[in-house]
Amino acid sequence: MPKLALTPGTRLIFATSFIVACLLVTIACALHQPYSGLRLAVAEQANHSKLQQPENHIVVTGTIHPQIPVGARLVSLQAGSNSPWSLTADDLTEDPHFLESYAAMQQLFERQTALHAQLKQQQFIRIGWQLKPEQPVTYTEIPVAASRPLASLPVVFWFQLAVSALGFLLGCWIWALRPQDIAAQVFAGLNAMYPVFAFAAAIYSTRDLALNGQLLHALVIVNTAGALLYGSALLSLFLVYPKVLVRPAKLWLIPAFFILWLVADSLYLLPEPSMGGDLPVTLQMLGAIMLAIWQWRINRNDPRARAALRWFATCILVSCGLFVFLVQSIQLLGIETSLSQGYAFGFFLLVTIGIAVGLKRYRLFALDQWAFGILFWLGGAIVLILLDALLIMVLSPTVSFGLALLICGLLWLPVRGMLQRRFLVKEGLKQEELFQAVLDISFANTEQNRRQQWQQLLHRLFQPLEIDEIPHGELLVLPFSGNQPALNADGLALLLPAIGDIPALRVQYPRQGRGLFSGQDCNLTRHLITLIQRADDSRFAYDRGASEERSRIARDLHDDIGSRLLSGLHQQDLHQTKQVIRQSIADMRTIISGMTGTGLALNMVLDALHQETAQRLQESGIALDWTVKLEDDTVPLNYQTYKNYISIMRELLSNIIKYAQASSVTVRISHQDGVLLTALQDDGTGFNLEHQAHIVTTAGSMGTGSGHGLNNLKQRMQVLNAQLEVQPPPEQGGTSLCIQIPLACS
Repeated sequence: MPKLALTPGTRLIFATSFIVACLLVTIACALHQPYSGLRLAVAEQANHSKLQQPENHIVVTGTIHPQIPVGARLVSLQAGSNSPWSLTADDLTEDPHFLESYAAMQQLFERQTALHAQLKQQQFIRIGWQLKPEQPVTYTEIPVAASRPLASLPVVFWFQLAVSALGFLLGCWIWALRPQDIAAQVFAGLNAMYPVFAFAAAIYSTRDLALNGQLLHALVIVNTAGALLYGSALLSLFLVYPKVLVRPAKLWLIPAFFILWLVADSLYLLPEPSMGGDLPVTLQMLGAIMLAIWQWRINRNDPRARAALRWFATCILVSCGLFVFLVQSIQLLGIETSLSQGYAFGFFLLVTIGIAVGLKRYRLFALDQWAFGILFWLGGAIVLILLDALLIMVLSPTVSFGLALLICGLLWLPVRGMLQRRFLVKEGLKQEELFQAVLDISFANTEQNRRQQWQQLLHRLFQPLEIDEIPHGELLVLPFSGNQPALNADGLALLLPAIGDIPALRVQYPRQGRGLFSGQDCNLTRHLITLIQRADDSRFAYDRGASEERSRIARDLHDDIGSRLLSGLHQQDLHQTKQVIRQSIADMRTIISGMTGTGLALNMVLDALHQETAQRLQESGIALDWTVKLEDDTVPLNYQTYKNYISIMRELLSNIIKYAQASSVTVRISHQDGVLLTALQDDGTGFNLEHQAHIVTTAGSMGTGSGHGLNNLKQRMQVLNAQLEVQPPPEQGGTSLCIQIPLACS
């Protein structure tokens, strides 16, 4: 059968289900114990004699029995007809490893077994108490429940379970995302030991009056094993992260050594209990500090590794170190402390918070940006579940439901939005600033300015220590596509492709060397490059259009005005010279009108053409019959259309004036169905199409011969997609032409 592939989400679901099952077993074990309702503590009472040490006695710090006041001194405890018990400070010790000798530990286990057996057999116990030593002892009989109610478990019990479960899920989360990475595996093993020692400690450190001695001994062994394996994983972690210093196969030597230490402690072979639990944990912490220093030295030339190590080591060593030196080491030195070991486990919660922040800031274990989002939402869900469970325990279901909705709406949702903006949304330039920077790059006047503008934008976005151009030869061997940004060296560098005349770049050590590039940074640069390329395309299209427009104006000036003025210089007749100048001025007005980029209405073009035609024919002694019939005289004509139309009409009229020997000309202009029809007829001598090179039958079948007039006429007809037809000559002779120009494309 093929091996089942597990997704990160599936692995995390399995891990969550497992830790929930362990939580339920732990809670069931804690509840399946006899319950008296008394909360006791050790208090000192100074003797009158200064030569004697203060005596320790047991006082009631909390009770569900109103007959026994808080602060009363517990004198005796009797279960049925058994002999009365006189509890000592050793009976209430939080951790048996705090006792002075293994003999005291064994005595504790035996006394706990005997007392637990009596409490299991009796439904009532007789409590002897007094408020002051000189007062007589008062005896009160209180019931003993066969099991503890859920509400009787103290806050420190739930605290240990919560922080250790969160630590476990953090380790599993890292492992689920990178199951093949040795550092992720060791980190997951480290966090897996967190609930091992915390869950066991939560049961025996919050016991009521007694716990079965064998169960107590087993829980102590489990707690010690979890602590030693946690320290072993901590040592192993600094041997493989950020750089692997030893072969992974040799890492098993560390837990093997401390397992032997655990066996010696369990068999009471060491000189005293503190050397079985406190001493090895302290040594492991000192070893972790030395290995962290070693890693720092080995990675002195690797800013990425140092950035990760600095944050990672700070979080782990500070949190674990506070626990070791404030709980374990002071016990080893015989110094008393009022800090509960259960609450001291909260120092490990700093690891969870620190690693979560470190994953976001330094990409520890090379996780992507989305990985932090998973942890963020998982943490939020766990907080809401715990909050709801706490409200249900304290209040009625109806009240707790209302409070849960109120807290969720007024507190959690605003806080979640703030955290999301702080951790999941990266601060950067505003949209308008990015857009302005892209325009500055695209419209820079020189290639050097474009390069400088691009690098300045990268400095503003990422604050890198180095920006280098990538040689063309190196692009062929780099592991990235030449047209897309890519991360390099585990986020230490960002490779950017060439953009037009801007060369490819390598951007290194972002945030002044304090961070790494992420997938979000890669996407941002990809969008910027796309914007720059589009802006460049728009600029190139604009420049191309401007160049074509300049070429058109130059061509029109040369072909129309230049040729006319040149011909005017060779005219002998003053009247003809004036006519040439007048036509040149009209051409200049047409060209200037076209430079404005605005079209002209059809009626305006025809009015101007009518005046020009009438004046030319009048000066030549030719009568003009001009008729216009338009469906819509406001139809706009662009420059190309009206310029070429006017030029065609001028060329045809010039032919009539020069060659037709006509006495009258009739012009009929109409516009219908999107076509401009112009009928031009004269009463001249006419001509033979086979022998006249300057007359055409259609736009696509021009006559062949010399002369620029024919070529210009052909080009203008093709530009307008127009047709010029020579119709049969009228009875009175002359020439009849018809021009059809489609205006739909104008």
